[in-house]
Amino acid sequence: MRPVPHFPDLENVGRRPDADAGVAALEEGSMSNRLSRLLILVLPAALVVSYAAAAQETRAATEQTANKAAKVTVTGSGFEKAVAAQAAPPGKAFFFLETEWKNIHPKQKIAKSQLEGKQDRTMGVGGLMDGGKSEKKEEMVDADVAYLVPSFLDHAYLLADGESYALDKLTETVPGGVALKKDFALPKQGDVKKARFVYLIPENAKNIAFQFFDYSYGHILIPLKGDLKLAAGAGAAKSASLGSLKDEYLELTATALDFRADYGEAEAPEGWRCAVVKLNGKSLSQGNIVQIEPTEYAWLATKNGHIYYSVGGSTTDDGFIRFTPEFFQSQEIAFVVPASEKEFSLGLRVQNRVYALTLGAPIAGAPAIQPLAVHKDGNTLEVLLFGARREKGRVILDLGIRSLVKSGLEIQTEAQFILKAGGEDVSFDEDATNALFHRPPTPFTVPPQTFVRFELAYESTEVPEILYYRGFKSEAKLALPGLK
Repeated sequence: MRPVPHFPDLENVGRRPDADAGVAALEEGSMSNRLSRLLILVLPAALVVSYAAAAQETRAATEQTANKAAKVTVTGSGFEKAVAAQAAPPGKAFFFLETEWKNIHPKQKIAKSQLEGKQDRTMGVGGLMDGGKSEKKEEMVDADVAYLVPSFLDHAYLLADGESYALDKLTETVPGGVALKKDFALPKQGDVKKARFVYLIPENAKNIAFQFFDYSYGHILIPLKGDLKLAAGAGAAKSASLGSLKDEYLELTATALDFRADYGEAEAPEGWRCAVVKLNGKSLSQGNIVQIEPTEYAWLATKNGHIYYSVGGSTTDDGFIRFTPEFFQSQEIAFVVPASEKEFSLGLRVQNRVYALTLGAPIAGAPAIQPLAVHKDGNTLEVLLFGARREKGRVILDLGIRSLVKSGLEIQTEAQFILKAGGEDVSFDEDATNALFHRPPTPFTVPPQTFVRFELAYESTEVPEILYYRGFKSEAKLALPGLK
């Protein structure tokens, strides 16, 4: 059996814990907290090339057509307006890249018995000390070392005018194309295979290069058009026109906020519109890809604390937006928001960290007005009552929740917020609530240590008495003054 050195596969270390810190002591049968599904795709720790060294090499933008184990030859490249009967969207074009991969890894010495699969029946002793024969010298032979790419999607990128672009899914459908997430193997020294890639990039891109990440044997960087240094970029983000952030995980800039009638399959109903946030960022997490599921961990917030979760974006087929190391990537996230709202802040959850980028509105860390009543539910959250009104025969409650823990909280509206009216328990009306501009977010998850304001509608003509709150650690009865 030939030894196969491990090509650094990207592993999911953002696994779901049994319970998030801060709410692990919830009693059985109470409301469960939301668990994070953000993933950081990480390379193994035992890599010979450090992140700092790799980043320095990338900034130098030196052409490298081979590493210690593989050689890549570009046999063709160019723009196409349509691929596999699919036209590129306005302003974009498909860029195809034809490559040839060759295994150049030197053969390694290996015991012939291992290569032939023979067993050592002496349990490693070789001979008995009392009268046994001396241990025979093991015969060594040369053996091939296979070169394995576990996922081209995670390793093969196109650089264009300073930004990186992932493989397009059409790569799997074109003649000569390869699977994005399956092994690509060159078992023996001298083995050659061809691979055709398809990328979707700006049609006016002037400087283009192929970037292949291999933190074990060395990266590959091949110029394709224009200036290689301009293709790789200077390592700095675009000028921030809105908010920005930077820490050890991520460097991110919000470059624009656009409003549209629809986005992909999401169509805004009357009185609503789609807000699209354009982002430019890269991973700073030790050479790892950072990916976020926006429909659960990205939201827009108004200055009053009303939040709206994402409905999609420039995601992969698995529903993630991704930021690669060393090179900036442009991504976008879409939301459906009230047409009357113009200013927002963007919230992102990365594991149990919450980031906020201003997009014109101040970040709502606390209520903008004084609540009529506040109930503290142990060390998990605060429930706030801002007001109550009658509207079209319904009772509308203006409420808020402020998280006190470093984890997401999943709110079960029907079970936790019960109106007491006319001596009866009244659950919130889902249809009427969804018609409100300040309805609860979907999913109703309160991000860690974040304030969220929302309204609930109840069908009742009776005089409301109290709002009964059934909490994680306690219960409360909040008076509703002024309603008849």
